[in-house]
Amino acid sequence: MRRRTRSSTALLAVVFAIAGCTDDAPSLSARAEEGKALAQARGCAACHAGVGSDAAIGPSWRGLWGTTVTLDDGSQVVADEAYVRASARTPDAQRRPGDWVRMPTFSPDQLSDTELDLIIAYLRELGDQ
Repeated sequence: MRRRTRSSTALLAVVFAIAGCTDDAPSLSARAEEGKALAQARGCAACHAGVGSDAAIGPSWRGLWGTTVTLDDGSQVVADEAYVRASARTPDAQRRPGDWVRMPTFSPDQLSDTELDLIIAYLRELGDQ
């Protein structure tokens, strides 16, 4: 009887521990989830931090959307759709101070406009992260 009580107590402890665990990852729309998957498949997440990625080679995507970004030449731009598109298509045109690793260029043949739209949807939803 005593053995059964210990087993039951241990089992209950495990059940409560699992039930108390929460998923801290933000909920993403279907488009943003597709963008996240593309970012991982295309290697973006290897350098840019996002959901499930703590990469630190390139600028983090968490909380980036809508912020003001200072560029190498001292000018400032807003991290919006135009900035992300330009950064993907011609990354050297909008380098940030301290960007010592060169980001590859993603031509429309390598990353279609539709695919870039999905990645942009993902970045937009990471804006509050």
